[in-house]
Amino acid sequence: MDAIFIGMARDGDLATSYQRTRHAAMRFLTDFLDRELRVGRRVLAGFDFPFGYPAGFARTLTGTDDSLAVWAALAARIEDDAHNRNNRFDVAEALNGLFPGVGPFWGCPAGRATVNLPARGTLRHGHGMAEKREVERRLPRAQPCWKLFTTGSVGSQALLGLPHLHALRMRYGAALSVSPFQPPETPIVLAEIYPGLIDAAIKSRLRPDEILDAAQVRLMARAVARLDPARLGALLREGDRREGWILGLGAEAELTAALD
Repeated sequence: MDAIFIGMARDGDLATSYQRTRHAAMRFLTDFLDRELRVGRRVLAGFDFPFGYPAGFARTLTGTDDSLAVWAALAARIEDDAHNRNNRFDVAEALNGLFPGVGPFWGCPAGRATVNLPARGTLRHGHGMAEKREVERRLPRAQPCWKLFTTGSVGSQALLGLPHLHALRMRYGAALSVSPFQPPETPIVLAEIYPGLIDAAIKSRLRPDEILDAAQVRLMARAVARLDPARLGALLREGDRREGWILGLGAEAELTAALD
């Protein structure tokens, strides 16, 4: 969680930027988006973490089924400073307290584990939430959004990332929309991506000594940028508007072909 790569594609040109912290990445991104807006270019910004949770979570947390309301609720709870120090385990434990039984969030250093935030997923019970969203049930490799620690801990990425995306919504207002929750007709569109969709294609195109994370964002940017605009627009409208969706699910062959 201390390395963030940003891939950019425009008119056939590719660039990759490395940022050490989430705050540094957000400064880079907002500077970029500000410039693009000033010159009238549209931007699709993809983020490799879940934009939503299994059905029922939003209603328990916010009283609605609106995943964007979850973003605001997390932004009000999460503390995340310029050095990546954060309170995600405290927030996850408090969120678990909204549900019966134990869970759904799990995973933390052994010394941080409590009855209400277990270190192992097998210690949860009776919380009533599905383990995965529909989009993840279609992708066996995808990790559940409840997992907060060790390899594949996308749960921590979501808890910490969604408040920053909420800040983008507040900054850009009507100029920004979120796929698939809103029509993707604005100058800035945010979408959930998952490089694992085309994992084999990416790994076969790694440059010598290139870090996999850097290759993933570089090649995903290239593939999406090369899709026919009408097709891309259709993909941005697909998916579950309560739980969120991964851009390009079902279009893996098209994304792979776009790389060449």
